[in-house]
Amino acid sequence: MLVGVIAGTLVDTQMGVDFLIQNNIQAKGYPVSNTPKEQSRLQLLGKDILFKKVMDLVNRAKEDGAKAIFVYCNSLSAAIDMKEIEIKMNIPIITPFTAYKKLGKEYSSLLILAANGQSCAKIETILEEVNENIQMWSISALPLVEEIEKDIPPDDIFENCNLKYILKWAKNLKVEAILLGCTHFPYLMDILGKEIDIPILNPGAIALKYLKDYY
Repeated sequence: MLVGVIAGTLVDTQMGVDFLIQNNIQAKGYPVSNTPKEQSRLQLLGKDILFKKVMDLVNRAKEDGAKAIFVYCNSLSAAIDMKEIEIKMNIPIITPFTAYKKLGKEYSSLLILAANGQSCAKIETILEEVNENIQMWSISALPLVEEIEKDIPPDDIFENCNLKYILKWAKNLKVEAILLGCTHFPYLMDILGKEIDIPILNPGAIALKYLKDYY
């Protein structure tokens, strides 16, 4: 079964395709835009255009034989109503947000690292819906996405973006885990995991389990 991967840029779309292929799922990518800046402007200022564009991409994926859509982008998932598209296009759509209800029930305090404020807000809303007592701290970090898009080595990004201070803050807050609220950020999983003993959560891996229910 072919799965269509829709994400914000060429880079994270390919990340999503590679992620599924590594898990023995046939996948083809359909990027929404070329750069993080272009993607962010569409999400914040051009939602009607973005909605139509995603509808067109889903239609293309269906024409190519896709039986499900995997949205490998948190901020894109937050920007428009994927459930409405799922109903209109009559195809299962799995997003990273599928995972947050599960995580909200498992954790009582989280530091959220996302690409933009819109994504942070949506993640916080979902977590709050399932756990009204959860404590959340959020960081919006589009420049971090741009560094990853340039294919800069993780160790260099860690130093250039002073991520050690974010990890120190997380440790001082005594959060139970750091939630990667952007599908670019698993690129940094290894370096983050080496620098701190707090769990690093990748919602994409949880969303994969839901996708396999359709596979």
